[in-house]
Amino acid sequence: MATKTTPGQSTRDKLIDAAFRAVARDGLADTNVKSIAAEAGVNPGLLHYHFASKDALIEAAVESATAHYLAEIDALVEATPRAELFDAYVTFAAATLDANRDLFRVRLALGARAMNDTRLAEWLETGNAAVRGRLATIFAAGAGRDAPDDGDRLRARMTKAAFEGMMLSWLTQPDFPMREALGEWAAGMRAGLR
Repeated sequence: MATKTTPGQSTRDKLIDAAFRAVARDGLADTNVKSIAAEAGVNPGLLHYHFASKDALIEAAVESATAHYLAEIDALVEATPRAELFDAYVTFAAATLDANRDLFRVRLALGARAMNDTRLAEWLETGNAAVRGRLATIFAAGAGRDAPDDGDRLRARMTKAAFEGMMLSWLTQPDFPMREALGEWAAGMRAGLR
């Protein structure tokens, strides 16, 4: 999750945070070098000093936000007893929906672009695989196992796909019952893990 720029923040980091906010607010097509630079409060020429292209900057922004999200999940896994991990993850997912809304918006926008860009699709898959790996670990814990098995990895793949569909509905339909959908997913998954 990107935050507002702060005093003492490097120009590169200001650009990364600003690009993330600009894409989340304006979309990929309407975000340009000038709008990112204005958001960051820097000269537009600095973007090309720090990044090869606008796309490289946007990818750095998504990598930064994804790394933050994964670090939160890793901290949860580290701090939670295995027997409580699945329920703790469900609570975490519900509690962080709003905070991660922009991350979902930007990743889905890039996912749509990736349908026609194999390099971008491969790049996005790296982040998706990392999330699925964490989910498989959580599912294994929910089933009382120390390590994920093929079933946990399949559940992680299905969950990632289901979440992307739910996120798209939540972002495009103001009345989509996201928390209720998350609750239904959790109930079904919990039953399947037992």
